Amino acid sequence: MPTALNVKLYRSDLPIMEDGAAGTVQAAAEAGGGVLRCFPSFVGRKFCLPGKNLELVDADYFPEGPHGWAIDERWNGSAILADTGNGIHGEGLCHFHHPDGYLIPMDAAVHGAPDFMVGPIYRTLGGTGFYNKEFDNLYPLGHHMHPWKPEAYNFNAWRNKRYTNDCHTSVGLMDYVTGEMMADFVRDFIAGKDNHIRSHARNLLIRMGTGYFTPTRILHGPAAVNTEEPQRDRDDFRFYQSHVLCPDGEVFLGQELLFRHLPEGLEGEDRVQRLVADIDMRRNKDPHIVEKHLLMPVVDKEASRGGFHDEWRVYGKPNGDELFSLRQFELAPRAETVLTGPAALCIIHFSHGQGTIGNHKVEVKSGIRLGEPLDDEFVIPYDAARNGGGIRLVNTSDTEPLVGTRCWGPEAWGHKMPKAPFETWPA
Repeated sequence: MPTALNVKLYRSDLPIMEDGAAGTVQAAAEAGGGVLRCFPSFVGRKFCLPGKNLELVDADYFPEGPHGWAIDERWNGSAILADTGNGIHGEGLCHFHHPDGYLIPMDAAVHGAPDFMVGPIYRTLGGTGFYNKEFDNLYPLGHHMHPWKPEAYNFNAWRNKRYTNDCHTSVGLMDYVTGEMMADFVRDFIAGKDNHIRSHARNLLIRMGTGYFTPTRILHGPAAVNTEEPQRDRDDFRFYQSHVLCPDGEVFLGQELLFRHLPEGLEGEDRVQRLVADIDMRRNKDPHIVEKHLLMPVVDKEASRGGFHDEWRVYGKPNGDELFSLRQFELAPRAETVLTGPAALCIIHFSHGQGTIGNHKVEVKSGIRLGEPLDDEFVIPYDAARNGGGIRLVNTSDTEPLVGTRCWGPEAWGHKMPKAPFETWPA
């Protein structure tokens, strides 16, 4: 048996074994009927407050007390670490269960057995190229952007059971905003003043059952709802909104969130101008930015039969590149189907119900404790997707649907993917 690491995941007693991951991950997949079961990876941020849709017990949303970091994310199928500064071993990184009772880090599996886990595209990506996460903040997140990481959102009603109000995501900038106005927003942020940048943004009214795509360098402030977010495999972001809501009113975020990912040595006005230049002003001021990136559901009529309903929620190829995609499915009570898809690694996350997938039990539960193994997140490696002939999915409930999402990375679907509005919008 491989030698266990001398560290464990937060509040978990399960040993972690990296050595021999190329062999152990294949054994785990074979035992699971072509499916790998994932240990849940919850992620905390110091500047966020939990929306409490991740189904943890209340006390575990603030594991280090009310003034410590707070959990408002869960990462699914990630082969990278979260950049939080919390000092937690393996935070954000997916780990697979081995039938002998230990965990296999996904990065060790991907880099140890790339042909099995990822397939030929690993030679281009050097990894999986994507992951899926849930984001769940109590208040709207401050206006920010991602320098290198595009992302998308699925607004899933099954993960928003507390959703009762109209909510808006702020997007981009109004067309009257000039470069000098943007520079003033940055200067006010640096000075600790409230820059009110969000009041100069356009807004997307959240509609459950839809999706939305956010390119790089586009300002956005997600609404206070739970979102499933397929994205490229980075954890980069930079805030441009100086103050955000909290239970006691508005609080200053701190300049360190504005200065993230800047080259060393920039000071004064040079730094201000670089922060402005990193924003794509032309695309942010597009008057149709919301309409171009709103993704209405597209039902796969060929796959949707026999009690199984499957629809695209995240799709499209920005600049002709297929980066990631997500489909949401429902399986009727006591129904079963065979999940098929492209020859590509697939992340599956269930949001409601019970059943089986491959040789694994599926159960979506609430009242989760940190460090508790769950039965709601799985990965189908490339080899099983390409050679397995599909994965059997069964709903064992007499009354409730089995609901989940499937997420894929770059170049998975090709021409079979629907076109997004930003691909067809008139020039």
